Amino acid sequence: MKKLQPDWFTQNWLDAEYQKYVVMAYLQAVQQNFTEYKLCPDLPELRSHYDAGIRFSRGKGTLNAAFPKRVSRVSGPPPRIEYKSEVTDPDFMTEVDAIMEFALPRFQATLTEGHQRWADIAQSLTLAPVGLLPLRPEEGYLLIHATNQAETQVYYFSMTFYSEQEPGGRLVQFRFIEAVQKSLVNTVENIKLDLIRRHRYLPNPATYMLESKRNYPVQETLLPIARQLLAQAVA
Repeated sequence: MKKLQPDWFTQNWLDAEYQKYVVMAYLQAVQQNFTEYKLCPDLPELRSHYDAGIRFSRGKGTLNAAFPKRVSRVSGPPPRIEYKSEVTDPDFMTEVDAIMEFALPRFQATLTEGHQRWADIAQSLTLAPVGLLPLRPEEGYLLIHATNQAETQVYYFSMTFYSEQEPGGRLVQFRFIEAVQKSLVNTVENIKLDLIRRHRYLPNPATYMLESKRNYPVQETLLPIARQLLAQAVA
């Protein structure tokens, strides 16, 4: 299933039945990903589609302003060119209204499901510092470990400016470094010391362990949630 385009509800714009099919196919694909605990990028994209639909429903006049226009007449003085929208068929707005009435409640229900899965997973995770934190904890390492696995993934992280669009209010960027084997000998403290020894540009890094009791997709779920948890921990 392809992604739902930002202007999906104006494509093939006189075929509401087709657009309903597009919406249902899209939401089925999203729900399948949610079932597999893959929350991103579907969750933020779905939020964007829902918000765009709400904005349209509350201000339909802005849609007409976005369509191509042709010169209707020249008036004056002073000379003034008046334009008229190419969209003159009132059935157009009726069709789009029908599409929105169909899509918005389904978007909202799927969003609710996604947000609940996010909250449940975030609550099940444990984020804890490894050793003492430096005075500037905005840069360092994140160790991701599932309790039923020996492998621990190591990421470099850095926090930048505050952002209202980001979960937790901070923009957190990650870069994968390596995967290591955690054991009774190679503890998380030893992993941190080895990172400091090999990467001397960070002599005193903030280091956190994100521990999960089950395997979740790292890119689609754990890292997005880690951004939120790290931002909250540093704040």
